[in-house]
Amino acid sequence: MVMQLILDTNVVIDWLVFNDPYLQPFRDRVATGEVIVLSHELALAEFERVLGYPELKLVIERRVDALARYRAQSRVTAMPEGFALGAWQLPAGFPSCRDRDDDLFLSLTHHSQASALVTRDKALLKMRKRMRKRGMAIWDVPHLMAVIDSGRSP
Repeated sequence: MVMQLILDTNVVIDWLVFNDPYLQPFRDRVATGEVIVLSHELALAEFERVLGYPELKLVIERRVDALARYRAQSRVTAMPEGFALGAWQLPAGFPSCRDRDDDLFLSLTHHSQASALVTRDKALLKMRKRMRKRGMAIWDVPHLMAVIDSGRSP
């Protein structure tokens, strides 16, 4: 079964900028099409903005390369009409994250019906139980790797 995933920006950085060796099985599954990374123009813009953070010390060529690889290895997913920054088009009572910037990833996961949102963000991880009740999975990276290593469906 193919897994469709939304990745938060920190996971994308580990995957495409730092080439974290721990994520090699994930990279392999993306390459074979067993894992599809879903994205959106707003997530791509967020990634591009974060690539410019001085702490990352990335020269422009590395930033351009990482963004190009993200675009090439992800599939932009359609969102409902009117979907925009802060206008997430979510059902009434849908939970918000303590960090409002992370609502983008919750919204993308909800609308795309992705298998899971993969994150390292503590505020999002604290929402796992509430989101599970809404049929949405939030995984940390070790859980993603366990699913990949086991070969089981999400």
